[in-house]
Amino acid sequence: MTHAVKLIAVLFVLSLVSSAAAFAADPGIEQQILLMKKQMEQMQKKMQDLQSQLDTAQQDATSAQKQAQKASEQVDQKVAEVSSKFKVLDDLSKKFSNLHINGYVRSRWWEGNHEQNTFDVTEIAFNLRYDVSENISGQFNIWWHPSGNMSGRTEYSNYTNWAGDTTFIESAFAEFRNLNIGPVQGKLIVGKTRNQALGITPAGNDDGRVTSDYSLFSESINQSRITGLQYLTKWKNWKWNFAVFNGYSIAGDTGRFGSRAAGIRELRIGQMDLDDAHNKAYSSRLAYAFSKQAFIDKLEIGTSYYQQKVSKNDLVNFNSIMGRNAGMQGNFWGNPTNAKSDWKTGFDLAYDYGRYAFKAESLWGSVCDVDGNWWYAMAGYKVPEFKMEFWLRYSQANYDQHRIRDIKASGAWDKDQWTPLIVYHLHPMADLFFEYYYNGVDEPTGAHKLSNNYGFVELIVKY
Repeated sequence: MTHAVKLIAVLFVLSLVSSAAAFAADPGIEQQILLMKKQMEQMQKKMQDLQSQLDTAQQDATSAQKQAQKASEQVDQKVAEVSSKFKVLDDLSKKFSNLHINGYVRSRWWEGNHEQNTFDVTEIAFNLRYDVSENISGQFNIWWHPSGNMSGRTEYSNYTNWAGDTTFIESAFAEFRNLNIGPVQGKLIVGKTRNQALGITPAGNDDGRVTSDYSLFSESINQSRITGLQYLTKWKNWKWNFAVFNGYSIAGDTGRFGSRAAGIRELRIGQMDLDDAHNKAYSSRLAYAFSKQAFIDKLEIGTSYYQQKVSKNDLVNFNSIMGRNAGMQGNFWGNPTNAKSDWKTGFDLAYDYGRYAFKAESLWGSVCDVDGNWWYAMAGYKVPEFKMEFWLRYSQANYDQHRIRDIKASGAWDKDQWTPLIVYHLHPMADLFFEYYYNGVDEPTGAHKLSNNYGFVELIVKY
């Protein structure tokens, strides 16, 4: 713009000069030229003032631009600081998104033939799982049993600790996925958790166990928890699982069949938290799951094998439970065994179609020197419009041994159990159980007969 003004001024001056040359002889024109010269000088001064203003404006614009750039840099710095803080929060959020916490509260009203009715919050479970990566996870489940805090007063003697230790570590394990062998998918579990290499009962879901309480079959064969290693495989419709773990213990006087104070003993197993170096065990299950088709929503058939060597302490418990000690009624001299082999094998089946479900398991084998067979069959009918399920189970435990009349030897008596069950799904996070256990015992001739049925109503609220 400055150059244009100067050019106009020069042209203007040249025009004046030419006008002056043309009219130099005229005095009036000379005066006009002087006046125009004066006007030109004034105009030139105004142009200089305008130039000065333009220079000042340019300097102000440059200064404003620098200030704007500085402000922009400060804003960018603040945004970067805030973004950095949000990134830390985002990283923490991503880490904690791999942390899963859940559990439940179990409340039960209980009625039995040989005790007063009881009501209690029997169990509070806290379950924590952390996914370290896509293929590695760790899980820890702890249960608290308020009934374990009951005093030793006589009226509570049949109730104290009936649900187990006051604080109980139900699971603590690491899981490693995608340990594949060629096309065979593999997963390794290390620690304490449910045994997935023996039958279908352990998981506590629709594949097997449905009732809240363990059954005659489950307590006789597999209460499901083990401490050791499990390698689980899958190929197409086939599953083949292996487990090596601390063997199950044989329960002593604390093992009762049915109602807690009935006095009838049961040859039952218990999970070993600690390794006493005497009873290592292994088990394996091979199963085939049929594809969904007409009349089959789910059908899985499996076969299992279990082997262990019982410890010295378990051998003592076995001889006591089965009446193999001297001085017992019906077995005065006693015939204790030193056989330590414990093995079982058999089949399982789980079927679901629409509203209908059926489950069954059968195992046979020997514990020490006593042969036995254990089985159950369970039918279910689901009514989703009323959020209800109806189930009926029948189970047996039979032993090939001369039965002794002494109730202290009642572990060897053949037993059966009927269990009707109603499950009402109050909410996706709350279930109400109505269960009753009719327990039958085939006592030897001359033995004292006892009825030891029991039932309960139980509410489980999950979180």
